[in-house]
Amino acid sequence: MMTLRPFSSRATGTLKQSSKNRHGFTLIELLVVIAIIAILIALLLPAVQQAREAARRTQCKNNLKQIGLAFHNFHDVHDHLPTGARDGAGTSFACCNAREREGWSWSYQILPYMEQANIYELGTDDDPVGTYPIVAREGIKSYYCPSRRKPTSYGSGFYRSDYAGNGGQRGPGGVASAPSNGQKGVLVQTTAVTELRINDIKDGASNTIMVAEKALHPDRHGSDGGDNEPWNNAGWDECVIRWGAGINSAGLEYGIPPLPDSDAPTNTAGVVDKGGVNWTNWHPYFGSAHHGGMNACLADGSVRLISYNIDGEVMRRISMRNDGETVGEF
Repeated sequence: MMTLRPFSSRATGTLKQSSKNRHGFTLIELLVVIAIIAILIALLLPAVQQAREAARRTQCKNNLKQIGLAFHNFHDVHDHLPTGARDGAGTSFACCNAREREGWSWSYQILPYMEQANIYELGTDDDPVGTYPIVAREGIKSYYCPSRRKPTSYGSGFYRSDYAGNGGQRGPGGVASAPSNGQKGVLVQTTAVTELRINDIKDGASNTIMVAEKALHPDRHGSDGGDNEPWNNAGWDECVIRWGAGINSAGLEYGIPPLPDSDAPTNTAGVVDKGGVNWTNWHPYFGSAHHGGMNACLADGSVRLISYNIDGEVMRRISMRNDGETVGEF
């Protein structure tokens, strides 16, 4: 009778491997894996950043689309477009904040048409000097480009705006004098220039900038000449108005193309325009924090990207409402 022997790994030809002989990753293998992961991250990170910037740019366009719609709704109710703003009080119009609510900026006037009537009603005609700071301490998210900054208050808690109305042509004198007062733009200085209707834009609403992003150097947030006043009552000021066309003291007319924020003038580094004017922190430039160009809402309510490389003459023409010159492609 055959006797069964106990099972033996040696009998089956298999060997039980000692734990001492087990191998993990070598240092070289770990380094290779880490290198591969680092390369993948390096390849993925720009794509993620581009996707985020694309989303921010889209939000900026939506902000301007909402602003353009509010302008048109205001026009339907009042039979004219919102006015830009006005300085001071009475007949002197001294700088800067208007002492009557009538002189507050376009960005305040359109609030009821942007579902912000509750903030609009914080301002009253009984005591506009006392109520404008109350309104100024309310930040309007739609007035901030997310590529530049989130809604931020400065100084006494006053908020700003990243968008400016188109004043048309910037002259060699002060901003309150013609043509800088909106005489040739879509946003006009309150009570200084006749209220404007869309039909008054003789060059075509689809060919004329109404509101666009303003250039603002990254080091000058809240302190630049065009960012140092409250969004609702800056007066007729670069905080809420910019110009895309210029005329110098010699009568030379020229365009003022937009600038990326990094190239915007500061209090120490000026930018000389085609007219020979050296602009510092009080300057006329439209512009943005985006790559390639700025977003602009045209007078017909459409939103377009305007390249930083736009021809100066084309920029001049799309900034003036009544120069009578054809625009062409832009």
